[in-house]
Amino acid sequence: MQANICKRQTGASVTSRVQAFKPAGPVAWRRPAAARQQQHVQPCRAASDQQTASTPASSAAAQEYVQDNEFSITKISYGSILTPVGLGLMIYGFGAYFTLLPGTDISSILLIYGFPMSILGFALSYAQLEPVPCKTTRAAFDLRSSQMTDIQKQIREDTTRYRYGDEKHLDEALDKIWKFGRQGNPPKKMCPTLTGLREETVDGAYCLTLEFASKLELPVWEDRQPKFQSFFGPGVVAKVLPTEQGVDVQLVSDGSGAGRGGGEKKDVLPPLMPGLKARQQ
Repeated sequence: MQANICKRQTGASVTSRVQAFKPAGPVAWRRPAAARQQQHVQPCRAASDQQTASTPASSAAAQEYVQDNEFSITKISYGSILTPVGLGLMIYGFGAYFTLLPGTDISSILLIYGFPMSILGFALSYAQLEPVPCKTTRAAFDLRSSQMTDIQKQIREDTTRYRYGDEKHLDEALDKIWKFGRQGNPPKKMCPTLTGLREETVDGAYCLTLEFASKLELPVWEDRQPKFQSFFGPGVVAKVLPTEQGVDVQLVSDGSGAGRGGGEKKDVLPPLMPGLKARQQ
């Protein structure tokens, strides 16, 4: 009888413990509402962070520089071609004339063509003006066909190829803007030097930036800003920005569409060689 009493007491104690451990109702077994809400918020927050991170990445891709693979015969130095070819013909002609090399019958022809070609090659190499480097961003490259004006295109094409007989790029254009040597204007020796070009975007618009090495003060450049805009216009807004080497002149497309499609043309740059007809824009 004592054993049965102990057994009933033990069973009662186990039942009371289970009831004490069991939750009061079915709601207590569910996950708290705050935890469930946090679980749904975290993926949304992660998606938002991923979208925010992708925005700078796309902006960086737009500012990435692209290679200019456009081929043009004007980007090849004529002097670098004529000089070695002319020297080769002339040397072989001398060797054939003195029977040191085969081809005695054509030695005179080689000398006749080789001598003037080598002289012309030396002259062109002496008179040539090296093209300036041009950096182009992906965004600006995509806007060329829709926003670049005719004058911006001519500036880029004329300054990124070899020129002959000119001392500086945009020499005549700068002389018309600055009027060097005249009363109240800087002397000719203070003429800025174009050192490079950049094709970029400014507030979503196509921009051609002219990099100048100059010793002129910034206020003098700012006084010429309206002349830059009128000379290289229409369809652009000129901005002057100081740099370590001098000044950057930004020609930003204004989006009006003026100056595109071969409208009214005017002289912008001198001819490629002295004596040729001035090119029109």
